Amino acid sequence: MEKVSFEVLHKDIAARIGRLELNGKRIETPALMPVYNPKKPLISTKELQEEFNSDILMTNSYIILRDKELKKKVLKNGIHKYLGFNGLIATDSGSYQLMSYGNVLTTNEKIIKFQEEIGSDIGSFLDIPSMPDAYKPRVEEQLGTTLERAKEATKAGFVVNAGIQGSTYLDLRKRAAKNIGKDFELCAIGGIVKLMEDYRFSDLVDIIATVKKNIPSNRVVHAFGLGHPISFSIAVALGCDLFDSAAYALYAHGNRYMTENGTKRLEELEYLPCSCPVCNKHGIGLKELPDEKRIKELARHNLYVTNEELNRVKEAIREGSLWELLSIRTRAHPALLEGLRSMLKHKRWLAKFDPIRKKSAFHSLGFEARHRTEVVNVRSRVKRVPSKNMIELKPFGKIPAEISDLYPFHSPGNKIADLDKVRAIMDYQFGEGAGELIPSKVRIKKSRKTKRIRWIYEGKELIASVRASDHFIIPKMKLAERIKEKFKAPRNRVVIHDDAIPFVSEKKSAFAKFVTGIDPELRPGDEVLVVDKDDNLIRTGTLVLSPAEAKDFNRGPAVRVR
Repeated sequence: MEKVSFEVLHKDIAARIGRLELNGKRIETPALMPVYNPKKPLISTKELQEEFNSDILMTNSYIILRDKELKKKVLKNGIHKYLGFNGLIATDSGSYQLMSYGNVLTTNEKIIKFQEEIGSDIGSFLDIPSMPDAYKPRVEEQLGTTLERAKEATKAGFVVNAGIQGSTYLDLRKRAAKNIGKDFELCAIGGIVKLMEDYRFSDLVDIIATVKKNIPSNRVVHAFGLGHPISFSIAVALGCDLFDSAAYALYAHGNRYMTENGTKRLEELEYLPCSCPVCNKHGIGLKELPDEKRIKELARHNLYVTNEELNRVKEAIREGSLWELLSIRTRAHPALLEGLRSMLKHKRWLAKFDPIRKKSAFHSLGFEARHRTEVVNVRSRVKRVPSKNMIELKPFGKIPAEISDLYPFHSPGNKIADLDKVRAIMDYQFGEGAGELIPSKVRIKKSRKTKRIRWIYEGKELIASVRASDHFIIPKMKLAERIKEKFKAPRNRVVIHDDAIPFVSEKKSAFAKFVTGIDPELRPGDEVLVVDKDDNLIRTGTLVLSPAEAKDFNRGPAVRVR
């Protein structure tokens, strides 16, 4: 089995922009895999690559297997040459046909071997999708078969897109996730298309969250069949990395016009609410095109809208505004809003992955604001700060006035002594009592332009700076040593392997594969102490990953060292 290389580039909530590499090919996630039907292509693979910048697609190996002529050609040329596509190709095993028709004319062993023979980069075993709310004993039986077939796929000559089944029974999803997550690097959440079609977003959220909680955090997660843009923001926020879409083509055949907020009947539209190349070219005249031309052009529009929304989600991750996008998107339909309510039930789990500070300001857009991950983390940390100057700040509740300059509050103007502010921020960041490490006779210097605290000196020595963007304290080595002495391991620490010490000592990032221990209460964006196994301080830096990710990942930086 080919190894998957996956590292995190940007984070927000449980979402991540990642770099996925296999077979010498690299893509950025979250990514869409357009489903390409070699027997009924609407958009050519050349168009997918050149017009839509697709560097990964999905096709069905079972359809190829069952067509004698097609099978012969693909076996002769290989799937990449036959399709004329040099990106990553993922193949399905026929599980969709199994779900639709109740039977397929192949075996798990044969379909795995066939995908190896045609050169699939990513392939599937013949898992058995269970319909939502199916008879539980029947679902348990189907899951048992799926897990047996998963064992047969562990030696496959491709990266396995390993299906996690279990219908709407969360205990079965948990069992499946633990089994699949142990053996496979790419985990596919299956049997969820019907939930999306029926707008059962609350159930969908619980299933995704259950799976994510029970697999290692470095697993790439594929949401099988979740290709409509209305689902992207909430699925990505929960940690899904890959999506496949046949909807762009299927909806075109049904004369359905996709938008980021839902689907419209083309014949009912008087204006096209889009400025993609298709809509710019044809306008409402799209309705009057001959059937074959209209279907292709509508498929192109649908794919443009799908890609656009995924890019919008990725930009929100990068700037730390995914919650704001969620607030907007989930108000497109009452069922989506129920999905958001279900997501809030998992807020404490999500908060463990969410950065403690972000580029974007915190905007309260609805009832969900008081349950957001930032608020969960704030309410935990303000307990560290002893204060007699509590102020009410919605949606966070009562916070010490001394820390009101910090992200996510950004509420300056309180007449608090600078020393009290600095000490309170230390408590908030590093733990109760950390403020005592700042002597009374320090010299606090402010920015001439903003009049906000920027530097802290002890005599002539700079012991800390204060980051302008979020007002967090960045300790220099002298202050870091005091923090280490004040708090026992593992508090505020990231422990690295001896092999990494020479590199970290030279101010190079501490990579995840060298992390041997970490304070579980840390959050991405925290300032941390990088220590060796004997608790000797090596450097300070900013934590990039959550503690779970720092332990699970073997690629990319865990701490950006100063």
